[in-house]
Amino acid sequence: MSFHRWFAGFFLLILMITALFLNTAMFSARSFQHHLVSIDRNSGGVAVLADIEKVRAQVTELENQRKPLLGEAQQAELKMSERQRAVDEAREALQREQIKILASTAALEDAARVSPPADTAGAAFDAEFILQRLANVEGNRATAAITRDGAAAVRTGLSEVARREAELGPKEDELVRAQNELRLISEQLNGSQSQILGLKASYGENFDRIYNEARALKRSSFLGMTETFAGMHPTFVSTILAIVMGALGAILYLFPAYLNPANQITFVVIIVRLFFGMVAALAFYIVANVTGVALTSGNTGVTMGGDLNPFMVAFLGIIAGIMADDIAKWIMERGREILGGTGGGSPPPASATVNPRGGPEDPAALGLIGDPFAAAARDAARTTMGGADPGDQPPRGKILRSGEG
Repeated sequence: MSFHRWFAGFFLLILMITALFLNTAMFSARSFQHHLVSIDRNSGGVAVLADIEKVRAQVTELENQRKPLLGEAQQAELKMSERQRAVDEAREALQREQIKILASTAALEDAARVSPPADTAGAAFDAEFILQRLANVEGNRATAAITRDGAAAVRTGLSEVARREAELGPKEDELVRAQNELRLISEQLNGSQSQILGLKASYGENFDRIYNEARALKRSSFLGMTETFAGMHPTFVSTILAIVMGALGAILYLFPAYLNPANQITFVVIIVRLFFGMVAALAFYIVANVTGVALTSGNTGVTMGGDLNPFMVAFLGIIAGIMADDIAKWIMERGREILGGTGGGSPPPASATVNPRGGPEDPAALGLIGDPFAAAARDAARTTMGGADPGDQPPRGKILRSGEG
């Protein structure tokens, strides 16, 4: 093996490795954009990972601020529950004492044969009114000895009611303060929660899912290229993806030819074929959009933007890179059809006559029969040898003159 051939092979290998890394980065970014559209249609497939990280940092800061408030809210709820229980117990005790006094007063009136006032039924408890009723009972001198002790017990009960009412007031004030404290903490929590939801709403209803996928994409990013491409417009990324896939297809075309020792693969052939594959991929990508090749995930037609299927775009790019000259011919035929010429129509099926150059008409080039790299090797050999391919045409005979052997 000559040094030139060895160096050409090494150069081809470097191109292959570079194309693999570049295609991996771009295909990952484009697939992320394509998946992002399915999560959040309003995003359009565009997501700047730095902005997502910034929103996540703000959300994390707000959540950290909420943690102490959540603890304070729990303590405030316990405190309010205790205050509420104390007030309820005090009110129940006061109510029992009032009912007892009312019953004792009514019993004294029955014993003294004193008619109770007409408005006593259902009336609110009033200590002054109770004392007035006791005075009426004690005014009956015939029963004064019987009712004296009972009236004294009722007055003692009224003092107990007054004491319980005095104790109830501060307890109710403490309950109000606990309720106000809990309300203020709840307002702060609701405010921070609204801020968090507002930040997440800029990425739809699935921010956490988008953030997790963006973080995974960033971890797998190669020299920051993947996240950079993910922040670009999906149509631009799809176009670049088709071009670099065309370069990959051109390298796939050149490698089988290089492996054949009979072929002279030079640097000029490698570079020209590489750019030829890239240009053919771009042209094929554009023409495919015009002629209606389904590039969307649902195969419902052409939709530029986030709906472009990255697998279909990559497939077109690779095919165009491998079959660049046949793609150029196909584009020329489509142009003739559009301009009103007599184009050749659609490419013939795989069962048609084998094209010696390889291409869409050649089943061997598609790997259907025979050696899938034979057509590529013949094409590369013809390119390096000035177009002479002994297999293109059968040998022709000639007239032998006298003395020729």
